[in-house]
Amino acid sequence: MCRITAVISARPVSGRDLLCEGPKSLPARAGAAAAARVTLTHPREASDPAGLPKTRLISRANTRPFSAYGLTFAHNGTLFIKDEIRSLLGKYAARVKGADDSEVLFWQVVKMLDAYGSMGTALEMALDEIRTVWISTRDKYPGRAAPYRGLNMFLASKDSLAVLCHSPSKKRAPALLPPGWEFGRVAWRREKDRLVFSSEPADVRPGWKKMNDPELACATARGGKLELSFRRLCL
Repeated sequence: MCRITAVISARPVSGRDLLCEGPKSLPARAGAAAAARVTLTHPREASDPAGLPKTRLISRANTRPFSAYGLTFAHNGTLFIKDEIRSLLGKYAARVKGADDSEVLFWQVVKMLDAYGSMGTALEMALDEIRTVWISTRDKYPGRAAPYRGLNMFLASKDSLAVLCHSPSKKRAPALLPPGWEFGRVAWRREKDRLVFSSEPADVRPGWKKMNDPELACATARGGKLELSFRRLCL
């Protein structure tokens, strides 16, 4: 099981739970102690596409979400060409401490953020680089039709959130919990003073909307208000 949930609030987050709005859960207590307007969580059962020993797989270095430089990052899916992408990280390659493909993705996004200065553009250009590298490396992966299986990415800073929905599939399987929802389709909902994005609906209450695939969402808390924009991507 794996779910990413991110909340961006118009003002510094209160003690509300990400999922059920209860005041006593761990996410609620963490939010109450923080000055940030964005909270990102990623409870998951660790996948093991590389067949690693459990002692390497279950470790602090491989624990999500990943964070550095005031950024927090989480990803749903599997990047099959993580070694090729890591080889292009430049100075950030040394910052990769674990064996997780999402950590490689995080530092790739940090590299793109350095180059382009925009969180949304950083996610978009990371996807573009992956697809470009795939052109010259696909022969190394004869059993793969694409360089990834799912590339839903969430990138958060103190007052901004960028979400990339991209989980291509010829036949979408059902999501883990909510009936009638496709696996890999990012959900979002606007509430009174916050926006919630989740890799699938985080509760059974109404109001969840589907992001398109591929699509980029960018939200910013500024002046006590939330600014939200969506942009379809062409692949």
